[in-house]
Amino acid sequence: MAPELDLIDPYVDTLGQIFSFSKGRERKRSLSCMETLCNVYNQPQNSFKTIHIAGTNGKGSVSTKIAAALTKGGYRTGLYTSPHISSFRERIQINGQMISKEEIVSLFSDVKKKINDLDLHITFFEITTLLAFLYFRNRGVDVAVIETGLGGRLDATNVISPLLSVITSIGYDHLDLLGPTLEEISREKAGIIKKDVPIVIGPNVSYSFIKKMADVQFSSLYQNTIQGKDYDIENQETAPLALKLLQSSFPLSKKSIEEGLKEKPLCRFEKHVREKVIILDVAHNPQGFERLLERLCDQYPSHHYRFIIGFSKGKDISECAAIIQSKASAVHLVTSCHPCLENTKKIQTAFSSTKTHLYIEESIELGIQHALQASSIIPEVVVVAGSFFIMAEARQAIGIEEEKDVAT
Repeated sequence: MAPELDLIDPYVDTLGQIFSFSKGRERKRSLSCMETLCNVYNQPQNSFKTIHIAGTNGKGSVSTKIAAALTKGGYRTGLYTSPHISSFRERIQINGQMISKEEIVSLFSDVKKKINDLDLHITFFEITTLLAFLYFRNRGVDVAVIETGLGGRLDATNVISPLLSVITSIGYDHLDLLGPTLEEISREKAGIIKKDVPIVIGPNVSYSFIKKMADVQFSSLYQNTIQGKDYDIENQETAPLALKLLQSSFPLSKKSIEEGLKEKPLCRFEKHVREKVIILDVAHNPQGFERLLERLCDQYPSHHYRFIIGFSKGKDISECAAIIQSKASAVHLVTSCHPCLENTKKIQTAFSSTKTHLYIEESIELGIQHALQASSIIPEVVVVAGSFFIMAEARQAIGIEEEKDVAT
């Protein structure tokens, strides 16, 4: 017997509809649909000041630090990031508070009508970006920190006219969409540079290449040249450089900046202690894994490293596997019902080293359970990494209680 309509959770139903736009709707990448929707809603993205942030690694952390500093400075600050760890609502926040379920339902209800009326061939990320713009306008934010989803030039967020643009790093990721060379990837990331708008870049970005593109737009270029053993050190230098350039529009005290820089998103070398030390980290490309291992060796030099790994589809699994196996004593390959995750059988072929013990796990929960139970002669760190999309289940498996959306 079918459930009564009033027994269906409106938020769960809305999420199902939003995520359905990610299935079977591939099209040539373009800003045309996003521009059409923004026109329909009278350019909501122009009703508040923005800071635009792109990068292969570190863009989520820099976005979080800048937004936190602005919030602590007394400004009503929006933050738009992706992907989320456990709840879709993490993506859209004001002053550190997630958008409510009720507001997602209400906003999407209207957006869906507009999409149907216009017969638009729209994507999940475009819808989510529009919801953020509408929410920030409705709530009267002073400023919003907007993180790109993929690349920059053709990213749905690239309809904004920011006060400042930031590129945190450039490396090999999403090669099928951004191109197979660093030059092509750099060109896509640099697509967020706007005329007369200053641009800040991190140490892992080619100054000479970006300078040429910035000069075309008459944009001043600033670079953080401090490269640390992990991305958080770099992020803590890139973020204040950006905030310094924003001082004329959003003055901040030294204390607000210092407190803001302490903030970082979930699952960025996030430490928990159970039977062993557990590190949750969303490293998912070669550069990310190289930095993760550098930090592990720096902080736990006398330990073995037991990895719990799941990969999203389309990643450079072979190179990541080679980096992991250079230090790992054991690897537990995991997957879940999440549609973006690669099958463990396909991942297994990349892990060919005979030095590393390899285990195929039926679930993330079992992978963590077996990793914690495994005996070790010397201290051992359990590292969960490889994809954003395994983190919600991993956090649940180690006893973290938080809102978790039904898998879609």
